[in-house]
Order: sequence, then C-alpha cells, then structure tokens
Amino acid sequence: MAPPSAISSWTVPSWSVVLPAFGLVLLLTLACRRRGLPLPPRTLPLLATVSTVAFYLVPLTLVPASSRLWLAIGVDLLLVLALIRLLPWLVLELPGGLEWWRPPPELLVQLLLVAGGALAAVLLVNRVGRLDVVGLVTTSAVLTAVVGLAIQEPLKDLIAGLELQLSDDLRLGDLVEIVGVQARGRVESLSWRDTTLRTSKGVRVVLPNTQVTNGILRNLSFSGAVSDCFDVGLDYDFPPAAALALLERVVTNHPLVLREPPAEVRVKAFADSAITYEVQVWFREPSDGVRLNLRSALLQQIWYALNREGRSIPFPVRELQRRRPDPVAEALVASLPPQEGRLLLASHSLFADLPPADLDSLLTHSRPVLFTAGEAIVREGATGRSLYQVISGRVEVQKEVQPGHSIHVAELGPGEVFGEMTLFQGAPRSATVRALEDSRLLRVDRAGVRELLERDPDLLERFAQLVNSRRRELESLGDEEQQREASNLLEAMRNLFFALGGG
Repeated sequence: MAPPSAISSWTVPSWSVVLPAFGLVLLLTLACRRRGLPLPPRTLPLLATVSTVAFYLVPLTLVPASSRLWLAIGVDLLLVLALIRLLPWLVLELPGGLEWWRPPPELLVQLLLVAGGALAAVLLVNRVGRLDVVGLVTTSAVLTAVVGLAIQEPLKDLIAGLELQLSDDLRLGDLVEIVGVQARGRVESLSWRDTTLRTSKGVRVVLPNTQVTNGILRNLSFSGAVSDCFDVGLDYDFPPAAALALLERVVTNHPLVLREPPAEVRVKAFADSAITYEVQVWFREPSDGVRLNLRSALLQQIWYALNREGRSIPFPVRELQRRRPDPVAEALVASLPPQEGRLLLASHSLFADLPPADLDSLLTHSRPVLFTAGEAIVREGATGRSLYQVISGRVEVQKEVQPGHSIHVAELGPGEVFGEMTLFQGAPRSATVRALEDSRLLRVDRAGVRELLERDPDLLERFAQLVNSRRRELESLGDEEQQREASNLLEAMRNLFFALGGG
C-alpha cells in the first residue's frame, strides 16, 4: 500500500527491507551469544520492524488526516534510532568484545545514542514538518536561562561520570574508598549522574560523580592484590625474635595469603601491657568480607599457636605486687649456675688457668645479656669497661675501612671472647660486633678483674702476656717490637687497674 500524497515527500522504507534486516539482527544475536560477545540491541529494531509492517498493512483511511504525517515521522524516527543504536554496537562494543581495543564505557555509548537521537528527531521534524525546533528554543531567552541553570549541576556530574568511565581509576567491581566523604565499598554501578557503592554490610551508598572526582579516590583492587594490616599484642616475656618467627609462620601457612608480595611482621610499639606487633598480609579477592574473614582466621590460628608454645595473649592488668616473672625469660637473663659459669670461663685461654675461687669471683661481677639478630653489641670507637664471652648464638666482627663501609673480619661462636683490649687497656672498641642470630653472652666487668688483681697482683703480668698474644694474632710484629709492645701493655694495664682504680 503506497502512502497518500500528503506524505509522498517522505518515503518510509519498505517492510520487505526491514524484515530481512531484523532477521539478520537475530542471527547476529545467536552468534554473539554462542561466542560470549556483546549482544546486539534488539528492542529498537523490533519496534521499528513492527511499526513499519503495521504502517503498510493498516489502511491509512483509519488514521485521521492530520495525524498521518506525524505517524510517518514516528515510524521513520524509530528506524533511524534503531540504526543509531546498532552503529555503536558494531563500531565500539563488538570490537571491544573481540579484544581489538578496550570496551567502550557505557556512559559514552549512552551519550552517543542521546545525541544521535536528538539530532535525528530535529532533522526529521525540520524536514517533514517544516518546524524549526532549534530556532524556537534558542529565541526564547527566558527558556534558555531556565534550562541553563537547571542543567548546571547535572552537567557537572555528567562530565565527571564521563571522566571516570574513560579513565582507569575505577571499574565495576573494584573495591574503592572515597576519603573525602568517608565511603568505602565495591563499585556496583556508574551512571551519568552518580556512582553506587555496596559496602561490606550490604548498604548501598549513592554518590554524585563530582564527589568522587573531587575527593581522594583509593582503589584497593587496582594492583590485583589487597593488603590488610592488624595488630597483635604479645607478652613482654616472649622474646621479640621468637614472637616474630611464630607470627610469620602462622600467616604464611594460610592458603589465602599470597607469597608475593610476602607477608610482613614488625615490632610496632611497646604498649602498656604488651609488645604490639603489626601483621601485614596480601590476598587476591578485593572484598571486605574476605578481608575480615581472613583476619578472623589468622587471629584464631595465632591463638592456638601461642597456646601450643605455652604463651597467651596478655590483657591490661593493674598490679599492686611484683609480677611473677616468666620462667623461660627469667632463665635467659638469670646468672649462670656456678658450675656452668666456671666451665664457660675456663674454656677460653684468658681464664683457663684461674682456680675455681677466682672464676667464682669473676662470675659475681658478670651477667648474661641477650641480643637479637642484627643488633650491635659493641661499636667501633666506643668506650667500654667489659669484655664478652659467647654463651650461645653467633656474632660477627666488622671493621670499618671507610665511612659507611665495613668489611667482615671474623665470626665468633660459643666460648669465644671479644673486647679484652677495652677491658684491660681502656682503649676504645677496635671493631663493631653484631649478633648474627639471637645470642646470649656473658658480660665480664672490669670490677671483677680488679678484684682478682687486688688479691693476686702477679696475675697482671700473666693477663698482659695473654692479651699481647691475642693482639699478635691480629697483627704481624717483629720480635723486638713484640717485646716493646708487651712492656708498654703491662705498664698501661698497671696504670689502669691500680693507678686509676679501674676507671
């Protein structure tokens, strides 16, 4: 059926063209669904097809003459809108699904559709209805001012939404935190006006896009791994090195904790009732629910691990009496039993020939001390009044060859002694000694040696010979120079212990 002469200037496409076109859209839909590609739009093509077929099948005599022109414009407008909707899918969405380039933001597609639809409507009305819509709107100054003021804030949100969708700052499903408005959650939707977050408590938070772009945006999912930090307080009687090892062992054994980046455990602070340790772990799933569940599981496992070690989580206590010390920690810092102390001192040549009574006298002026790995026991150039004998662990002797650069000199183990030059001569420390692992050392003070020399002054010459032999091990000296150095050393020791009273 041909359209009447009233609309002969506007030709609606034949239904024999529209029907095959819609059939092609259906075939494309099936193909895209099978390959997992973005589906083509179907609603507008279906409406355009139905309206075109009805336009040709329904007798126009049933339509009032005054409405026939607008009916033809409406049918053709639906066809143009269907074509406009198909073009972004064909040019942008389908290539994005094929990974030819990044999928286009939904807001960009919507803007293209709105702009294209508005332009098509204006052109159709202007051509067929001989009505200048643009001129009608722009000639009304009041209407223009009202519209301009009304769309000022929405326009800002529209530009901000377009900026968010075109950038890589956030995407749907990301876990984000907006610092300016204290909002945190997973991005649920991003429209032209607002951004919707879903919090871990299931609360929906709707933020205008301008608040998101104006605030500080923290995307917790950007790197693909999420970090969680929490604190654990452990008893002061639990040596920090052992506590760090236990916490690290627990968190690294959990299957959700990533090996890379590695988990980290640090001593954070000495609190009132406990030593606070900071635990930082990394996991894949950017979700507050997973983060909280993982933290809960790790805290449970830490409790059980402490329980197996005979430890517990301390709690704030106000005591009016002296707290009973932990037997393990007390044993580490307690004085050595006499028999063990005599054997330790006698194991070194410096004290090997001393009778048991003299060894016991030295022990009364000695005490065990603990050092953790990496801690400096003595520093080069520092003053001192004691020597150290290693009870357990290993220490490293370092010598500074130039400012900021030291070399390895020796490694000392149980029974070995360092610092005798400082004790017997009063000289500054000649090297830095640093613990390589948790080490327990016996510190022998100068007061104990002075007490021995006051009872038996002849010991001074013997100590001088031993110290000089020790120094010859570190230096290459001729016989005459050795004799001169030994004489000078004896005189220096005599002045130190008798003239100066032990300094």
